Amino acid sequence: MDYVTIGKNYPEGKIVPVNCQRNDSLKDINIKDQCYLLIIVTEGNAVFRWKDHTLCATAPCFVCFDETDNPVLINKKKCKSISVYFHPQFLNLNMTFDLIRSNNYDDIANVHDMFLLKPFLCGCGIVPIGESYVERINTACIGMEYELSEQRDWYWTCRGRSYFMEIIIALERMYDIMQSDEITEANDIKNEKLKNAMLFIEGHYFYPITLSEISKGAGINHTTLTAMFRKELDMTAIEYLMYHRVKVAKKKLSFTFVPIKDISAQCGFKTVQHFSRVFKKITGETPADYRNRTFEKRVTELG
Repeated sequence: MDYVTIGKNYPEGKIVPVNCQRNDSLKDINIKDQCYLLIIVTEGNAVFRWKDHTLCATAPCFVCFDETDNPVLINKKKCKSISVYFHPQFLNLNMTFDLIRSNNYDDIANVHDMFLLKPFLCGCGIVPIGESYVERINTACIGMEYELSEQRDWYWTCRGRSYFMEIIIALERMYDIMQSDEITEANDIKNEKLKNAMLFIEGHYFYPITLSEISKGAGINHTTLTAMFRKELDMTAIEYLMYHRVKVAKKKLSFTFVPIKDISAQCGFKTVQHFSRVFKKITGETPADYRNRTFEKRVTELG
């Protein structure tokens, strides 16, 4: 079983701590003390035994296993899935197992974005995937598989990580929604129509979606939708769309060297100029300045 991807030409022999397998047999899984395993179940179901628990995974869902034990497949029925074996350092070089398991995890989690690993560290096992996220997660999986297998240029590791981060961000979001009604960091959203609109935006931000499409996705007219966004979030639906696009872009800028024009397109902006204007309006920095500052910060923290 492979836990890494080996560089073919860019450069030859480079070891990247991630491996993506579609329709993995899921038999004889051996990840203990080696890596994490994220399984994205797209069809059917699978049953696992893990840490004295039985986990029943029914599509669509994430299955999260950390490095502390080996899961055992008990049964699967018409199961189609994508398995991602990865070491947390694929996301961030700071994420060693020792650091993740250290007593001061809470102090360093936000600094190094280790909060993205919450679904693994909390032992939740199964995280359902919201309907509005299914298409985007599948697209990100396809993109990740392609970049890791084709390795078409020097950016293949960054592009693979960029797609993987989209999957991890969606996983963390679904986990938060599963744990509580908290949809945004600052607001406890009770209105189901507004929740639906926000989830539609988060699941389709990479498309050139319009207010009309958001309204249709939420099942409500755009006038009422706009009023709800202003009341609950103090912004319009389109402003929230831009906010979410920038939020995803910040992760990509911080932890990959994918060209800015590619990140712009991946986050749903028609032009890199528009992306730069919106990014600076929301963050106060250009995408390039933000990337440079966060990169320098990580280098300093690494000592």
